[in-house]
Amino acid sequence: MSRESRRTVDIESPVSLDWTLTELLEWIAAADARCHDERLLGALDAIDRALAPTTAPTPPAVVLVRALASRVAADPSLGRRRLGDVVGQPAPAPAESARALVAV
Repeated sequence: MSRESRRTVDIESPVSLDWTLTELLEWIAAADARCHDERLLGALDAIDRALAPTTAPTPPAVVLVRALASRVAADPSLGRRRLGDVVGQPAPAPAESARALVAV
């Protein structure tokens, strides 16, 4: 994913756009290998770009995790933000969600 693009973010399961940044960091902290999991690179890169726009090449996942943890430590209110909101993919409106579940 290019550092300049900011469209759809591919977030691998079990990470969800409904998680807060703190929940993401807690999930990563629960297993050290997750800090190095390249499958999270797209999501971590999108979060990093949203919080500090740059055109620099994408760093390794562990660098992005450390940067996010530092930002949340410096501003704990940041940790309450939803991943989807941070990367520009807000949750669907309740009416839209309900319509999606109704068989036509």
